Amino acid sequence: MTKERTAPQSPEDMAKAAQEAAVKAAMEQAQSMFGSIPGFQMPEGMQEQIMTQMTAGIPNMAEIQAQQEAMLKAAGIGMETVAEAGRQNMAFAQQMMQGFYDMENLNEEWTISKAGDSKLDAGQLRLLAFGAPMLVYNDENVDTIDCENDIDSIKCTLREWWNVTDRESTLDIVRWLLEEGHHAEADRALAKIRKRGLENISAEEHCNGDDKMEDVYLIAEEMQKNGWCPAGQMPQSVIAWDLVRLVNLGRWAYLCDYIREDEMWHIMQVAADTALEHFSSWEEYGRSFIMGRGVWHGDPTDSETAYEIVELLLKNSYPNPSIILKIQFFIL
Repeated sequence: MTKERTAPQSPEDMAKAAQEAAVKAAMEQAQSMFGSIPGFQMPEGMQEQIMTQMTAGIPNMAEIQAQQEAMLKAAGIGMETVAEAGRQNMAFAQQMMQGFYDMENLNEEWTISKAGDSKLDAGQLRLLAFGAPMLVYNDENVDTIDCENDIDSIKCTLREWWNVTDRESTLDIVRWLLEEGHHAEADRALAKIRKRGLENISAEEHCNGDDKMEDVYLIAEEMQKNGWCPAGQMPQSVIAWDLVRLVNLGRWAYLCDYIREDEMWHIMQVAADTALEHFSSWEEYGRSFIMGRGVWHGDPTDSETAYEIVELLLKNSYPNPSIILKIQFFIL
C-alpha cells in the first residue's frame, strides 16, 4: 500500500490549519458534558467568527508570508522543507501540551463534597445517589439538592445545552433520556459484542462508521485492557450514563422552578426504578456509566475519568459495596 502524499502547505496555511483545529477542539470540548441533545445546535457561524477574530490579531499575515518566502528562496530553502519542519514542530508541540495536560491530571484528585446539613432523609439520599457521578464531576455536594451555582447560570446551561426552558421541555428531555438518550443505539452494538465476543468482531464491522459499533468496540476493548471491567462482566447496557444525567436534569429543572419538588423526586424515582430493571449492584451501575460516558464521545479518556469517580464513590460507600441497589447506595 502506497502512502498518500499530502499537498505541500505554506507556513501560513499550517498556522491557519492549527488555529482551526484548536478552535474546533475547544468547541467539541464545550459539548463534552452533555453530548448531542435534541433541539440543540451550536450557534451558527460561531467557529467562523472566532477564526475571524484570531486572524484580525495578525493583520499583515499575507505580507509577512511573502517576505518569508522571498528570504527562504534566496537562501535556497524550499517551501516543502519548511512545511515539513513546521509539521514536525507542531506534532512536537502537541505532544508537549498533552504531556503537561497528563501531568496536571496526575495531580488532580476527585473528591466527594458534602453539605452535611441533614435536610434529606435516607430515601431521598438514595435517589440522589443515582446522579452521584455527575455531582462529583461538577464538584457539587452529594447530599443536597441545593446548588451553589447562580440560578441564572443553570438556566443558561439548560437552555443552551438541553433546550430546556420550562416544564414541557423538561419532560420532553426526560422522555428522550429514558427512551433513547445515548444508550439505545449503543446498546444494539453492545448486544452484538456480548453475544459474539470482542475477538470475533471483524475490523470491517467495528470500523464501518454506520452505527455506534466503532465507539462501543473501542471503549469495551479499553475497559478490559485497563481493568475497568472484570472479564465476563461487560455491561448489558450503557443506560446508566443517561440515568445519571436524568437525575441531575431533574434537580436543575426544579432549582429553576420549571417543575415542582414532588415532580423532581418522581423523576429521580423513575431513574432508580429503571436502574433496578437493568442492574443488581452499584458496581454494575458504575460500569455502565463508565462505558456510556466513553461511548457517547468515542473517547477512552472520558471512560477513565468516569472510572476514577465511580471507584471513589464505591470506596466511600458502606463496608459491603456489593449489596443490591434496593438497599445500598453510594455515599452517606
